[in-house]
Amino acid sequence: MQVYTLPDITPNGSATPLAAAGSTLQAIWINATASGTSIRFGDANVGSNRGQALPTGVPSVVAVRCDPEQRPYLLSECYVYGGSGSDKVSITYGV
Repeated sequence: MQVYTLPDITPNGSATPLAAAGSTLQAIWINATASGTSIRFGDANVGSNRGQALPTGVPSVVAVRCDPEQRPYLLSECYVYGGSGSDKVSITYGV
C-alpha cells in the first residue's frame, strides 16, 4: 500500500471534489482532517446540512474499502464542503 496526500482544500461555500472531473485517482481509504467549523464530507450533494460533519483538528477516516471485492473510491466523486474562506480540509489517502 502507498500513502498519498493532497494540497489543503478550501471549499469556500461549495461542494469541492478531491480531484478534477475525469481524474482516475483512486483510493482504498481516505482520511480527512478539518481546520474550521463547517467542513463536511460526502458526494456531489454535500453542503452545510448534508454529509459527514468533520470535527476540527481530529483525523477522521471518511471512506474505507472493507472488502477486497469492492472497487476503490474515485477521488473525483468524493467531495468536501466548507462554509467560509478560513475553513480547510487536509486529505491523506491510500492505494
